[in-house]
Amino acid sequence: MRTTLRDALSKILLPGLLTVGIFTFFYLGGDAYQTFGLAAVDSTRKVLKYVLGVAAFLSLAVLAQRVIRYVIFDGIVASATGTPVPKLLSQISGLIIYIVALSACAGIVFDQDLTVLWAASGVAGLVLGMALRELLQDVFAGIALNIDRAVRIGEYVQLHKAGDSSISGQLLEISWRTTRIKDFSGDVVIIPNSKFSAITITNFSQPEAVSYRSAIVTLDTRVPPTRAIRILQAAALEALTGLIGNDGAPPQPWVEVKSIKPEGAEYAIYFKAEWRFLASARPLILQAALSHLAQAGLEPAVPRQNTDTEMGLQVPGKERLAQLIGEAPLLRGLSARDLTLLSEGARLTVEQPDRVIAQAGEAGTVLFLLLEGLLSAEASRRNGARQSLSPMLRPGDLFDPSVVLLGEAHACTVRARTPALLCELDYDVINRLFRTNPEAFDVVGRNLAALVPAKSTSLGWEETGEGEDWADEVRRQMRHLFPGLALPSRREDAAVIPVSRKAH
Repeated sequence: MRTTLRDALSKILLPGLLTVGIFTFFYLGGDAYQTFGLAAVDSTRKVLKYVLGVAAFLSLAVLAQRVIRYVIFDGIVASATGTPVPKLLSQISGLIIYIVALSACAGIVFDQDLTVLWAASGVAGLVLGMALRELLQDVFAGIALNIDRAVRIGEYVQLHKAGDSSISGQLLEISWRTTRIKDFSGDVVIIPNSKFSAITITNFSQPEAVSYRSAIVTLDTRVPPTRAIRILQAAALEALTGLIGNDGAPPQPWVEVKSIKPEGAEYAIYFKAEWRFLASARPLILQAALSHLAQAGLEPAVPRQNTDTEMGLQVPGKERLAQLIGEAPLLRGLSARDLTLLSEGARLTVEQPDRVIAQAGEAGTVLFLLLEGLLSAEASRRNGARQSLSPMLRPGDLFDPSVVLLGEAHACTVRARTPALLCELDYDVINRLFRTNPEAFDVVGRNLAALVPAKSTSLGWEETGEGEDWADEVRRQMRHLFPGLALPSRREDAAVIPVSRKAH
Protein backbone atom coordinates (compact mmCIF):
# COMPACT_ATOMS: atom_id res chain seq x y z
CA MET A 1 0.00 0.00 0.00
CA ARG A 2 2.86 2.35 0.81
CA THR A 3 4.50 1.64 -2.55
CA THR A 4 1.23 2.34 -4.37
CA LEU A 5 0.78 5.63 -2.50
CA ARG A 6 4.37 6.65 -3.24
CA ASP A 7 3.89 5.90 -6.96
CA ALA A 8 0.67 7.91 -7.04
CA LEU A 9 2.31 10.94 -5.39
CA SER A 10 5.19 10.82 -7.86
CA LYS A 11 2.69 10.79 -10.76
CA ILE A 12 0.78 13.86 -9.55
CA LEU A 13 3.70 15.89 -8.14
CA LEU A 14 4.91 17.45 -11.39
CA PRO A 15 1.44 18.43 -12.72
CA GLY A 16 0.59 19.81 -9.29
CA LEU A 17 3.69 22.01 -9.10
CA LEU A 18 3.13 23.23 -12.66
CA THR A 19 -0.49 24.15 -11.92
CA VAL A 20 0.45 25.98 -8.71
CA GLY A 21 3.19 27.90 -10.52
CA ILE A 22 0.93 29.07 -13.35
CA PHE A 23 -1.85 30.23 -11.02
CA THR A 24 0.72 32.00 -8.82
CA PHE A 25 1.94 33.81 -11.89
CA PHE A 26 -1.64 34.92 -12.61
CA TYR A 27 -2.04 36.09 -9.02
CA LEU A 28 1.02 38.30 -9.20
CA GLY A 29 -0.54 39.99 -12.23
CA GLY A 30 1.07 43.15 -13.57
CA ASP A 31 4.11 42.99 -11.30
CA ALA A 32 5.13 39.83 -13.03
CA TYR A 33 4.63 41.39 -16.47
CA GLN A 34 6.73 44.42 -15.51
CA THR A 35 9.43 42.16 -14.12
CA PHE A 36 9.77 40.54 -17.49
CA GLY A 37 9.65 43.87 -19.29
CA LEU A 38 6.46 43.05 -21.23
CA ALA A 39 4.17 45.89 -20.07
CA ALA A 40 4.97 48.01 -23.15
CA VAL A 41 4.22 45.30 -25.65
CA ASP A 42 0.43 44.82 -25.83
CA SER A 43 0.49 42.11 -28.47
CA THR A 44 3.02 40.10 -26.56
CA ARG A 45 0.94 40.50 -23.39
CA LYS A 46 -2.13 39.22 -25.23
CA VAL A 47 -0.29 36.19 -26.55
CA LEU A 48 1.16 35.49 -23.16
CA LYS A 49 -2.31 35.72 -21.68
CA TYR A 50 -3.59 33.06 -24.06
CA VAL A 51 -0.59 30.81 -23.52
CA LEU A 52 -0.78 31.05 -19.76
CA GLY A 53 -4.56 30.54 -19.78
CA VAL A 54 -4.40 27.42 -21.92
CA ALA A 55 -1.49 26.11 -19.89
CA ALA A 56 -3.40 26.69 -16.67
CA PHE A 57 -6.47 24.71 -17.77
CA LEU A 58 -4.43 21.89 -19.36
CA SER A 59 -2.18 21.54 -16.32
CA LEU A 60 -5.28 21.44 -14.14
CA ALA A 61 -6.76 18.75 -16.42
CA VAL A 62 -3.59 16.67 -16.22
CA LEU A 63 -3.60 16.98 -12.46
CA ALA A 64 -7.28 15.98 -12.20
CA GLN A 65 -6.83 13.05 -14.58
CA ARG A 66 -3.88 11.66 -12.64
CA VAL A 67 -5.62 12.10 -9.28
CA ILE A 68 -8.65 10.20 -10.57
CA ARG A 69 -6.55 7.44 -12.18
CA TYR A 70 -3.83 6.82 -9.64
CA VAL A 71 -5.49 7.86 -6.38
CA ILE A 72 -9.15 7.01 -6.90
CA PHE A 73 -9.13 4.13 -9.43
CA ASP A 74 -5.79 2.41 -8.76
CA GLY A 75 -5.82 3.21 -5.06
CA ILE A 76 -9.26 3.39 -3.50
CA VAL A 77 -11.40 1.44 -6.02
CA ALA A 78 -8.84 -1.30 -6.71
CA SER A 79 -8.29 -1.85 -2.98
CA ALA A 80 -12.01 -2.03 -2.32
CA THR A 81 -12.84 -4.45 -5.17
CA GLY A 82 -9.65 -6.51 -5.09
CA THR A 83 -9.26 -6.31 -8.88
CA PRO A 84 -7.58 -3.73 -11.11
CA VAL A 85 -9.82 -1.11 -12.72
CA PRO A 86 -10.08 -1.59 -16.51
CA LYS A 87 -8.02 0.87 -18.51
CA LEU A 88 -11.09 1.86 -20.49
CA LEU A 89 -12.66 3.58 -17.47
CA SER A 90 -9.46 5.52 -16.81
CA GLN A 91 -9.28 6.49 -20.47
CA ILE A 92 -12.93 7.59 -20.59
CA SER A 93 -12.55 9.70 -17.44
CA GLY A 94 -9.44 11.30 -18.92
CA LEU A 95 -11.24 12.04 -22.18
CA ILE A 96 -14.11 13.76 -20.34
CA ILE A 97 -11.67 15.85 -18.29
CA TYR A 98 -9.76 17.01 -21.38
CA ILE A 99 -13.00 17.85 -23.23
CA VAL A 100 -14.08 20.04 -20.29
CA ALA A 101 -10.63 21.66 -20.18
CA LEU A 102 -10.66 22.46 -23.90
CA SER A 103 -14.19 23.85 -23.61
CA ALA A 104 -13.03 26.09 -20.74
CA CYS A 105 -10.10 27.30 -22.85
CA ALA A 106 -12.44 28.18 -25.70
CA GLY A 107 -15.04 29.90 -23.50
CA ILE A 108 -12.85 31.66 -20.92
CA VAL A 109 -9.47 32.20 -22.50
CA PHE A 110 -10.60 32.91 -26.08
CA ASP A 111 -14.08 34.31 -25.21
CA GLN A 112 -15.89 32.01 -27.66
CA ASP A 113 -19.60 31.19 -27.59
CA LEU A 114 -19.80 27.59 -26.46
CA THR A 115 -23.34 27.20 -27.80
CA VAL A 116 -22.11 27.52 -31.37
CA LEU A 117 -19.15 25.27 -30.60
CA TRP A 118 -21.32 22.52 -29.19
CA ALA A 119 -23.80 22.80 -32.07
CA ALA A 120 -21.01 22.44 -34.61
CA SER A 121 -19.53 19.51 -32.72
CA GLY A 122 -22.96 17.87 -32.63
CA VAL A 123 -23.27 17.97 -36.42
CA ALA A 124 -19.72 16.70 -36.79
CA GLY A 125 -20.43 13.95 -34.28
CA LEU A 126 -23.50 12.83 -36.26
CA VAL A 127 -21.47 12.53 -39.45
CA LEU A 128 -18.66 10.70 -37.69
CA GLY A 129 -21.13 8.41 -35.93
CA MET A 130 -22.57 7.25 -39.25
CA ALA A 131 -19.12 6.75 -40.74
CA LEU A 132 -17.69 5.00 -37.70
CA ARG A 133 -20.74 2.98 -36.68
CA GLU A 134 -18.93 -0.32 -36.05
CA LEU A 135 -16.17 1.45 -34.15
CA LEU A 136 -18.72 3.19 -31.93
CA GLN A 137 -20.49 -0.12 -31.33
CA ASP A 138 -17.23 -1.56 -30.03
CA VAL A 139 -16.65 1.53 -27.84
CA PHE A 140 -20.10 1.47 -26.24
CA ALA A 141 -19.95 -2.32 -25.85
CA GLY A 142 -16.67 -1.87 -24.00
CA ILE A 143 -18.28 0.75 -21.74
CA ALA A 144 -21.20 -1.61 -21.03
CA LEU A 145 -18.84 -4.48 -20.22
CA ASN A 146 -16.94 -2.34 -17.73
CA ILE A 147 -20.12 -1.09 -16.08
CA ASP A 148 -21.76 -4.54 -15.94
CA ARG A 149 -18.62 -6.14 -14.47
CA ALA A 150 -19.74 -9.62 -15.55
CA VAL A 151 -16.10 -10.40 -16.23
CA ARG A 152 -13.06 -8.78 -14.67
CA ILE A 153 -9.45 -8.41 -15.62
CA GLY A 154 -7.44 -11.48 -14.63
CA GLU A 155 -10.41 -13.88 -14.53
CA TYR A 156 -10.52 -17.14 -16.47
CA VAL A 157 -13.33 -17.35 -18.99
CA GLN A 158 -14.57 -19.51 -21.85
CA LEU A 159 -16.32 -18.07 -24.89
CA HIS A 160 -19.02 -20.04 -26.72
CA LYS A 161 -20.27 -19.20 -30.18
CA ALA A 162 -22.38 -21.30 -32.55
CA GLY A 163 -20.28 -22.79 -35.32
CA ASP A 164 -16.95 -21.84 -33.74
CA SER A 165 -14.73 -23.70 -31.34
CA SER A 166 -14.74 -22.37 -27.81
CA ILE A 167 -11.96 -20.09 -26.59
CA SER A 168 -10.65 -20.47 -23.05
CA GLY A 169 -8.12 -18.29 -21.30
CA GLN A 170 -7.41 -15.38 -18.99
CA LEU A 171 -8.93 -11.96 -19.58
CA LEU A 172 -6.12 -9.44 -20.03
CA GLU A 173 -7.77 -6.17 -21.02
CA ILE A 174 -10.95 -4.49 -22.27
CA SER A 175 -9.86 -1.48 -24.32
CA TRP A 176 -11.79 1.05 -26.40
CA ARG A 177 -12.38 -1.32 -29.28
CA THR A 178 -11.19 -4.82 -28.40
CA THR A 179 -10.99 -7.39 -25.64
CA ARG A 180 -7.81 -9.41 -25.23
CA ILE A 181 -7.71 -12.96 -23.89
CA LYS A 182 -4.60 -15.06 -23.37
CA ASP A 183 -5.42 -18.69 -24.15
CA PHE A 184 -3.71 -21.71 -22.67
CA SER A 185 -1.37 -21.99 -25.65
CA GLY A 186 0.12 -18.63 -24.69
CA ASP A 187 -1.45 -16.79 -27.64
CA VAL A 188 -3.42 -13.56 -27.28
CA VAL A 189 -6.88 -13.67 -28.86
CA ILE A 190 -8.24 -10.23 -29.82
CA ILE A 191 -12.03 -9.91 -30.09
CA PRO A 192 -14.03 -6.77 -30.99
CA ASN A 193 -16.06 -5.59 -28.02
CA SER A 194 -19.34 -5.76 -29.96
CA LYS A 195 -18.70 -9.43 -30.74
CA PHE A 196 -17.48 -10.17 -27.23
CA SER A 197 -20.62 -8.73 -25.64
CA ALA A 198 -22.82 -10.93 -27.89
CA ILE A 199 -21.03 -14.20 -27.03
CA THR A 200 -22.13 -16.59 -24.30
CA ILE A 201 -19.41 -16.48 -21.64
CA THR A 202 -18.62 -18.98 -18.90
CA ASN A 203 -16.79 -17.28 -16.05
CA PHE A 204 -14.71 -19.85 -14.18
CA SER A 205 -13.60 -17.35 -11.54
CA GLN A 206 -17.08 -16.50 -10.22
CA PRO A 207 -18.68 -17.00 -7.80
CA GLU A 208 -15.66 -19.02 -6.61
CA ALA A 209 -12.17 -19.22 -8.03
CA VAL A 210 -12.32 -23.04 -8.13
CA SER A 211 -14.26 -25.33 -10.48
CA TYR A 212 -15.25 -28.99 -10.25
CA ARG A 213 -14.07 -31.60 -12.74
CA SER A 214 -13.85 -35.39 -12.85
CA ALA A 215 -11.67 -38.14 -14.30
CA ILE A 216 -12.95 -41.64 -15.12
CA VAL A 217 -11.07 -44.87 -14.38
CA THR A 218 -12.55 -48.31 -15.16
CA LEU A 219 -11.55 -51.26 -12.98
CA ASP A 220 -12.53 -54.90 -12.91
CA THR A 221 -15.71 -55.54 -10.94
CA ARG A 222 -13.84 -58.07 -8.81
CA VAL A 223 -11.83 -55.25 -7.19
CA PRO A 224 -13.55 -54.29 -3.90
CA PRO A 225 -14.99 -50.75 -4.17
CA THR A 226 -13.49 -49.68 -0.85
CA ARG A 227 -10.02 -50.64 -2.06
CA ALA A 228 -10.49 -48.97 -5.44
CA ILE A 229 -11.72 -45.74 -3.84
CA ARG A 230 -8.81 -45.70 -1.40
CA ILE A 231 -6.20 -46.13 -4.17
CA LEU A 232 -7.74 -43.63 -6.58
CA GLN A 233 -8.32 -40.98 -3.92
CA ALA A 234 -4.68 -41.19 -2.81
CA ALA A 235 -3.52 -40.90 -6.43
CA ALA A 236 -5.68 -37.84 -7.08
CA LEU A 237 -4.55 -36.08 -3.91
CA GLU A 238 -0.89 -36.72 -4.74
CA ALA A 239 -1.30 -35.34 -8.27
CA LEU A 240 -3.14 -32.20 -7.12
CA THR A 241 -0.62 -31.51 -4.37
CA GLY A 242 2.26 -31.72 -6.82
CA LEU A 243 0.43 -29.50 -9.32
CA ILE A 244 -0.65 -26.72 -6.97
CA GLY A 245 2.61 -26.78 -4.99
CA ASN A 246 3.17 -23.71 -2.84
CA ASP A 247 -0.18 -22.12 -3.75
CA GLY A 248 -1.90 -23.86 -0.85
CA ALA A 249 -3.30 -27.25 0.08
CA PRO A 250 -5.69 -28.60 -2.59
CA PRO A 251 -9.28 -29.43 -1.67
CA GLN A 252 -9.77 -33.11 -0.81
CA PRO A 253 -10.82 -35.13 -3.90
CA TRP A 254 -13.45 -37.85 -3.59
CA VAL A 255 -14.25 -40.98 -5.59
CA GLU A 256 -17.61 -42.54 -6.41
CA VAL A 257 -18.80 -45.53 -8.44
CA LYS A 258 -20.32 -43.89 -11.51
CA SER A 259 -21.64 -46.88 -13.46
CA ILE A 260 -21.19 -50.60 -14.05
CA LYS A 261 -20.52 -51.71 -17.63
CA PRO A 262 -19.64 -55.03 -19.26
CA GLU A 263 -15.93 -54.21 -19.19
CA GLY A 264 -15.95 -53.21 -15.51
CA ALA A 265 -16.95 -50.64 -12.90
CA GLU A 266 -16.43 -46.98 -13.73
CA TYR A 267 -15.03 -44.86 -10.89
CA ALA A 268 -15.36 -41.07 -11.11
CA ILE A 269 -12.61 -39.08 -9.41
CA TYR A 270 -14.05 -35.66 -8.53
CA PHE A 271 -11.70 -32.79 -7.80
CA LYS A 272 -11.74 -29.01 -7.77
CA ALA A 273 -9.04 -26.48 -8.46
CA GLU A 274 -8.50 -23.07 -9.93
CA TRP A 275 -9.08 -22.89 -13.65
CA ARG A 276 -5.42 -22.32 -14.41
CA PHE A 277 -4.68 -25.78 -12.97
CA LEU A 278 -7.61 -27.67 -14.51
CA ALA A 279 -6.05 -28.15 -17.95
CA SER A 280 -3.16 -30.11 -16.39
CA ALA A 281 -5.01 -31.70 -13.49
CA ARG A 282 -6.87 -34.50 -15.30
CA PRO A 283 -3.88 -36.04 -17.16
CA LEU A 284 -1.76 -35.83 -14.00
CA ILE A 285 -4.46 -37.54 -11.95
CA LEU A 286 -4.80 -40.34 -14.52
CA GLN A 287 -1.03 -40.76 -14.61
CA ALA A 288 -0.89 -40.97 -10.82
CA ALA A 289 -3.80 -43.44 -10.84
CA LEU A 290 -1.88 -45.76 -13.19
CA SER A 291 1.14 -45.59 -10.91
CA HIS A 292 -0.84 -46.33 -7.73
CA LEU A 293 -2.77 -49.16 -9.40
CA ALA A 294 0.45 -50.75 -10.66
CA GLN A 295 1.92 -50.49 -7.16
CA ALA A 296 -1.16 -52.30 -5.83
CA GLY A 297 -0.91 -55.01 -8.52
CA LEU A 298 -3.97 -53.76 -10.43
CA GLU A 299 -4.58 -52.32 -13.86
CA PRO A 300 -7.50 -50.59 -15.60
CA ALA A 301 -10.10 -52.86 -17.16
CA VAL A 302 -10.19 -53.18 -20.95
CA PRO A 303 -13.18 -54.10 -23.17
CA ARG A 304 -13.52 -57.84 -23.60
CA GLN A 305 -13.89 -59.02 -27.19
CA ASN A 306 -14.73 -62.36 -28.70
CA THR A 307 -15.45 -63.98 -25.34
CA ASP A 308 -17.90 -66.78 -24.78
CA THR A 309 -20.51 -64.43 -23.46
CA GLU A 310 -20.49 -60.82 -24.57
CA MET A 311 -23.53 -58.67 -23.83
CA GLY A 312 -25.63 -61.84 -23.48
CA LEU A 313 -24.65 -63.25 -26.91
CA GLN A 314 -23.79 -66.97 -26.70
CA VAL A 315 -20.91 -68.04 -28.95
CA PRO A 316 -21.65 -71.48 -30.48
CA GLY A 317 -19.22 -74.37 -30.46
CA LYS A 318 -17.51 -75.70 -33.58
CA GLU A 319 -20.12 -78.36 -34.33
CA ARG A 320 -23.03 -75.98 -33.88
CA LEU A 321 -21.21 -73.32 -35.94
CA ALA A 322 -20.70 -75.83 -38.79
CA GLN A 323 -24.40 -76.62 -38.68
CA LEU A 324 -25.36 -72.93 -38.83
CA ILE A 325 -23.00 -72.33 -41.76
CA GLY A 326 -24.53 -75.29 -43.64
CA GLU A 327 -28.03 -73.84 -43.20
CA ALA A 328 -27.12 -70.69 -45.16
CA PRO A 329 -28.68 -70.97 -48.67
CA LEU A 330 -25.37 -70.11 -50.38
CA LEU A 331 -23.55 -73.00 -48.68
CA ARG A 332 -26.37 -75.52 -48.61
CA GLY A 333 -25.31 -78.86 -50.08
CA LEU A 334 -21.71 -78.81 -48.89
CA SER A 335 -20.37 -81.91 -47.19
CA ALA A 336 -19.79 -82.20 -43.46
CA ARG A 337 -16.06 -82.08 -44.09
CA ASP A 338 -16.43 -78.82 -46.04
CA LEU A 339 -18.53 -77.25 -43.29
CA THR A 340 -16.00 -78.29 -40.65
CA LEU A 341 -13.23 -76.65 -42.68
CA LEU A 342 -15.25 -73.42 -42.86
CA SER A 343 -16.11 -73.43 -39.14
CA GLU A 344 -12.47 -73.94 -38.18
CA GLY A 345 -11.39 -70.98 -40.33
CA ALA A 346 -14.27 -68.73 -39.31
CA ARG A 347 -13.83 -65.69 -37.11
CA LEU A 348 -16.49 -64.70 -34.58
CA THR A 349 -16.96 -61.02 -33.73
CA VAL A 350 -19.38 -59.00 -31.64
CA GLU A 351 -20.51 -55.67 -33.08
CA GLN A 352 -22.05 -52.88 -31.03
CA PRO A 353 -25.23 -51.00 -32.06
CA ASP A 354 -24.80 -48.45 -34.89
CA ARG A 355 -21.45 -49.96 -35.91
CA VAL A 356 -21.03 -49.99 -39.72
CA ILE A 357 -20.14 -53.50 -40.90
CA ALA A 358 -20.17 -52.96 -44.68
CA GLN A 359 -20.08 -49.62 -46.49
CA ALA A 360 -21.91 -49.13 -49.80
CA GLY A 361 -19.56 -48.64 -52.74
CA GLU A 362 -16.59 -50.38 -51.13
CA ALA A 363 -15.08 -53.71 -52.11
CA GLY A 364 -15.05 -56.62 -49.70
CA THR A 365 -13.33 -59.95 -49.10
CA VAL A 366 -15.46 -61.32 -46.23
CA LEU A 367 -18.75 -63.20 -46.13
CA PHE A 368 -20.78 -62.32 -43.02
CA LEU A 369 -23.20 -64.79 -41.45
CA LEU A 370 -25.42 -63.24 -38.79
CA LEU A 371 -25.77 -65.60 -35.82
CA GLU A 372 -27.51 -63.37 -33.26
CA GLY A 373 -28.94 -59.86 -33.28
CA LEU A 374 -30.37 -57.65 -36.03
CA LEU A 375 -28.72 -55.70 -38.83
CA SER A 376 -30.10 -53.07 -41.20
CA ALA A 377 -29.21 -52.68 -44.88
CA GLU A 378 -29.66 -49.40 -46.75
CA ALA A 379 -28.91 -49.05 -50.45
CA SER A 380 -26.68 -46.20 -51.57
CA ARG A 381 -28.62 -43.26 -53.00
CA ARG A 382 -25.97 -42.56 -55.61
CA ASN A 383 -26.57 -43.62 -59.18
CA GLY A 384 -29.73 -45.50 -58.26
CA ALA A 385 -27.93 -48.38 -56.57
CA ARG A 386 -29.86 -51.63 -56.21
CA GLN A 387 -31.26 -52.89 -52.89
CA SER A 388 -29.56 -56.30 -53.04
CA LEU A 389 -30.23 -57.14 -49.39
CA SER A 390 -33.33 -57.17 -47.26
CA PRO A 391 -33.77 -53.93 -45.29
CA MET A 392 -33.62 -56.00 -42.10
CA LEU A 393 -31.13 -58.86 -41.75
CA ARG A 394 -32.00 -61.57 -39.23
CA PRO A 395 -30.11 -64.51 -37.71
CA GLY A 396 -29.22 -66.98 -40.44
CA ASP A 397 -28.81 -64.34 -43.17
CA LEU A 398 -25.51 -64.34 -45.06
CA PHE A 399 -24.20 -61.32 -46.97
CA ASP A 400 -22.91 -60.27 -49.47
CA PRO A 401 -21.96 -63.26 -51.70
CA SER A 402 -21.77 -61.24 -54.93
CA VAL A 403 -19.07 -59.04 -53.36
CA VAL A 404 -16.68 -61.85 -52.42
CA LEU A 405 -17.47 -64.34 -55.19
CA LEU A 406 -18.16 -62.01 -58.15
CA GLY A 407 -15.99 -59.01 -57.30
CA GLU A 408 -18.93 -56.62 -56.97
CA ALA A 409 -18.90 -53.59 -54.66
CA HIS A 410 -21.21 -53.48 -51.66
CA ALA A 411 -24.54 -52.13 -52.86
CA CYS A 412 -25.82 -51.51 -49.33
CA THR A 413 -24.50 -50.06 -46.10
CA VAL A 414 -25.00 -52.63 -43.36
CA ARG A 415 -24.94 -51.57 -39.74
CA ALA A 416 -25.83 -53.21 -36.43
CA ARG A 417 -29.21 -52.32 -35.00
CA THR A 418 -28.62 -54.31 -31.80
CA PRO A 419 -25.57 -56.05 -30.36
CA ALA A 420 -24.80 -58.63 -33.05
CA LEU A 421 -22.76 -61.84 -33.17
CA LEU A 422 -21.24 -62.41 -36.63
CA CYS A 423 -19.41 -65.28 -38.25
CA GLU A 424 -16.84 -64.01 -40.77
CA LEU A 425 -15.62 -66.18 -43.66
CA ASP A 426 -12.83 -64.39 -45.46
CA TYR A 427 -11.41 -64.96 -48.94
CA ASP A 428 -8.59 -67.22 -47.72
CA VAL A 429 -11.02 -69.64 -46.03
CA ILE A 430 -13.24 -69.84 -49.10
CA ASN A 431 -10.26 -70.27 -51.41
CA ARG A 432 -8.94 -73.08 -49.19
CA LEU A 433 -12.37 -74.75 -49.41
CA PHE A 434 -12.36 -74.64 -53.22
CA ARG A 435 -8.80 -75.98 -53.45
CA THR A 436 -9.48 -78.75 -50.95
CA ASN A 437 -12.74 -79.83 -52.64
CA PRO A 438 -13.22 -78.52 -56.22
CA GLU A 439 -16.76 -79.89 -56.23
CA ALA A 440 -17.62 -77.29 -53.57
CA PHE A 441 -16.86 -74.62 -56.19
CA ASP A 442 -19.61 -76.03 -58.42
CA VAL A 443 -22.10 -76.28 -55.54
CA VAL A 444 -21.52 -72.70 -54.37
CA GLY A 445 -21.64 -71.40 -57.95
CA ARG A 446 -25.03 -73.01 -58.60
CA ASN A 447 -26.42 -71.71 -55.31
CA LEU A 448 -25.12 -68.23 -56.06
CA ALA A 449 -26.74 -68.22 -59.52
CA ALA A 450 -30.05 -69.15 -57.91
CA LEU A 451 -29.74 -66.49 -55.22
CA VAL A 452 -28.49 -63.54 -57.28
CA PRO A 453 -30.50 -62.53 -60.38
CA ALA A 454 -28.43 -61.47 -63.39
CA LYS A 455 -30.03 -58.02 -63.52
CA SER A 456 -28.82 -57.24 -59.99
CA THR A 457 -25.14 -57.54 -60.95
CA SER A 458 -22.78 -55.49 -63.10
CA LEU A 459 -21.68 -58.42 -65.30
CA GLY A 460 -23.61 -57.11 -68.26
CA TRP A 461 -25.62 -60.35 -68.63
CA GLU A 462 -28.58 -59.72 -70.92
CA GLU A 463 -30.54 -62.91 -70.32
CA THR A 464 -33.22 -63.30 -67.72
CA GLY A 465 -30.79 -64.90 -65.30
CA GLU A 466 -32.52 -68.31 -65.29
CA GLY A 467 -31.05 -71.74 -66.04
CA GLU A 468 -27.66 -73.18 -66.79
CA ASP A 469 -26.45 -70.31 -68.96
CA TRP A 470 -26.53 -67.90 -66.05
CA ALA A 471 -24.98 -70.47 -63.70
CA ASP A 472 -22.14 -71.01 -66.18
CA GLU A 473 -21.56 -67.25 -66.38
CA VAL A 474 -21.43 -67.03 -62.57
CA ARG A 475 -18.87 -69.84 -62.34
CA ARG A 476 -16.83 -68.28 -65.15
CA GLN A 477 -16.67 -65.00 -63.23
CA MET A 478 -15.79 -66.85 -60.00
CA ARG A 479 -12.81 -68.50 -61.77
CA HIS A 480 -11.33 -65.03 -62.33
CA LEU A 481 -11.36 -64.41 -58.57
CA PHE A 482 -10.24 -67.95 -57.64
CA PRO A 483 -7.68 -68.84 -60.33
CA GLY A 484 -5.70 -72.06 -60.50
CA LEU A 485 -8.47 -74.37 -59.29
CA ALA A 486 -8.45 -77.94 -60.59
CA LEU A 487 -12.16 -78.03 -61.40
CA PRO A 488 -13.92 -81.17 -62.54
CA SER A 489 -15.80 -81.23 -65.84
CA ARG A 490 -19.42 -80.24 -65.47
CA ARG A 491 -21.84 -83.15 -65.51
CA GLU A 492 -25.05 -82.71 -67.42
CA ASP A 493 -26.98 -84.67 -64.77
CA ALA A 494 -25.63 -82.65 -61.85
CA ALA A 495 -28.35 -82.02 -59.34
CA VAL A 496 -29.34 -78.46 -58.62
CA ILE A 497 -29.84 -77.78 -54.93
CA PRO A 498 -33.21 -76.03 -54.49
CA VAL A 499 -32.86 -72.77 -52.62
CA SER A 500 -35.27 -69.96 -51.88
CA ARG A 501 -34.96 -66.61 -53.64
CA LYS A 502 -34.66 -64.64 -50.43
CA ALA A 503 -32.02 -61.94 -50.91
CA HIS A 504 -28.82 -62.59 -48.97
